Amino acid sequence: MINITNYKKLIILILSSILSLVFIGCTTMNENNLDNNTTLATSKQELTVAAASDLTKAFTEIGIAFDKAHNSSITFSFGSTGNLSEQIANGAPFDVFAAANESIINDLDTKGFIVSDTKSLYGLGRIGIATLKDSSFETSTLDDLLNPDIKIIAMANPDHAPYGLASKQAIVSAGLWDKLEPKIVYGKNISEAMTFITTGNADAGFIALSLKDDSILNFNIIDSNMHNPLNQAIAVVKASNKQDLAREFINYVNSSDGQAIMSKYGFIPPEE
Repeated sequence: MINITNYKKLIILILSSILSLVFIGCTTMNENNLDNNTTLATSKQELTVAAASDLTKAFTEIGIAFDKAHNSSITFSFGSTGNLSEQIANGAPFDVFAAANESIINDLDTKGFIVSDTKSLYGLGRIGIATLKDSSFETSTLDDLLNPDIKIIAMANPDHAPYGLASKQAIVSAGLWDKLEPKIVYGKNISEAMTFITTGNADAGFIALSLKDDSILNFNIIDSNMHNPLNQAIAVVKASNKQDLAREFINYVNSSDGQAIMSKYGFIPPEE
């Protein structure tokens, strides 16, 4: 005759064994999933791109699209072209440099800091005069900046920012430099010049077309014949140890998808 007590103990032992196996299996699956997720997270290739401030909006959008397509993680360092160039010459760990003018890239190439066969133009930039929408004055032309109500004019420093230099060239071309210079305050780059305007610390200023914000600013473009062309160039930094991915990024910027984004922010394609 079967001992009921022993029978119950046997059933409990069997059920316990089954539950233990299920628990071990689930734990193993969770560990495998965790390992797989960790591998996916850590397998992203990282890229560091030094870029002129006028590219802030365009390159941020391009970076999102590129990361998605290449399982990468791009870090941008936006600043004035001149300052970024100095950082590269001093060994800053950038993989790509997107300058606001071609001459800086050529200069770095001559000095051995750029991979020569990666140099390419990626767009032509434009500048204009900006004021807040609630301003009481019109600034459709450079002559309008003579208005005595306009006491402070912001622009990027022409000594190291190509957009600042183009702004100065336009003022000089109009024969207004001597009259307007006393009103001018300099930003480290074109983004800071725009901040002076949007915060009300400047009455008017020169900004990149690519940075204009129609919701808060009036913007009037300047005739491109009044300054040297803002031919913007990009290249792989020679010290980079991720040159293959860096080349892919440049190719993406100049691809149809990349150029569609650049055009969205007012850059003229190189071929034009």
